[in-house]
Amino acid sequence: MTTTDTPGPGTAPEITGASIRLDGVTKRYRGQTEPAVAALDLTIEAGEIVTFVGPSGCGKTTTLKMINRLIEPSAGRIFIDDRDITRENPDKLRQSIGYVIQSGGLFPHWSVERNVGAVPRMLGWDRARIAERTEYLLDLVGLDPEEYAKRLPRDMSGGQQQRVGVARALAADPPVLLMDEPFGAVDPMTRVRLQDSLLEIHQELRKTIVIVTHDFEEATKLGDRVLILSKGGHVEQFATPAEILANPATDFVADFIGSGARLAQLTFTRVRDVQIDPVVTARVGESSAEVTARARAARTRWVTVLDRHGRPIAWPNLDEIAAAPEIAPFVEPRLPVVAPSSTLHDALDEMLAARQNGALVTTVGGKLVGFVGFRTVVETLRNQLDEAYPDEQAYADFVEATDEGAG
Repeated sequence: MTTTDTPGPGTAPEITGASIRLDGVTKRYRGQTEPAVAALDLTIEAGEIVTFVGPSGCGKTTTLKMINRLIEPSAGRIFIDDRDITRENPDKLRQSIGYVIQSGGLFPHWSVERNVGAVPRMLGWDRARIAERTEYLLDLVGLDPEEYAKRLPRDMSGGQQQRVGVARALAADPPVLLMDEPFGAVDPMTRVRLQDSLLEIHQELRKTIVIVTHDFEEATKLGDRVLILSKGGHVEQFATPAEILANPATDFVADFIGSGARLAQLTFTRVRDVQIDPVVTARVGESSAEVTARARAARTRWVTVLDRHGRPIAWPNLDEIAAAPEIAPFVEPRLPVVAPSSTLHDALDEMLAARQNGALVTTVGGKLVGFVGFRTVVETLRNQLDEAYPDEQAYADFVEATDEGAG
């Protein structure tokens, strides 16, 4: 069997998010002479991801929390889909907005399914509807409902808990999802996978997502547009990542993004933007001779072994397959796996860490899509580097700036 489910053209998913507009929003704290956020005007389009980034004390988290009124604005108005939500009941408002914090913020003594169904139960959904929604969302965030629904948070990794937190935030199908440093408490490898999962989920659901992060690289990877704030909630620049990196609006922005800005532009290419090749697949218990014949017919020496859900568990070569009459149920602990939304730099990191000449491409639920080769990634990055630095002097200037930044 050969997998050829590479992403193809199709109808764009329906936008289910809502626009957000801040009109002169201000927050003053008692005893402070300067406002935490001063007269902020901001419009976020329905269905887009906007990331807030800036130094500590710039008001990014305060602004996020004013959108669902965890913090009440001192002045100004906030609109969601042209509704003035500063006039609404704050408790009912928060039930209609998804909210994700670091470490998921799960109720520790509740099972996963009970955590996910918390808001729908408050809204009076019946059990069947909650169960159906929970199963759908766990599958969406890449957790097998049969395996994880009954678990307690303590029996899960940090990354798995964060996935449950995202599922819970989406449970009542809110138009807006707010995320406060959502991936800051997990290791770098898990963080990349969670970022990719969020992008895949957004591609399917098209909610409006607002993310606070202290990491500019994360802000440019996730955001359709990036809001860079300075002290007092002052907007230094609000634009696409490419626009910010190519044309910093102020000296503050130029200093904030640093000397590696041009190199960061190379991270915009995604795995889905380059060639994804089909792979030969096999199931546990299949005849090794038959699998070998398929692989040779496809002119490859590598086979991807799938579990019953279509997720890769091993990536043996023909010599390893020939060692037994049937495909063994061996699970490789370190498979190089990336998502279609992964950047090419993420893919290259995976390949180098696993010492493989490529990476398997899977959906957020772990279903196999295909294979992206080391040569494809390296040649694409090399071409982009040549375009960014077309002559020897430009490249020399780049190296010098990078060395200074590293020092």
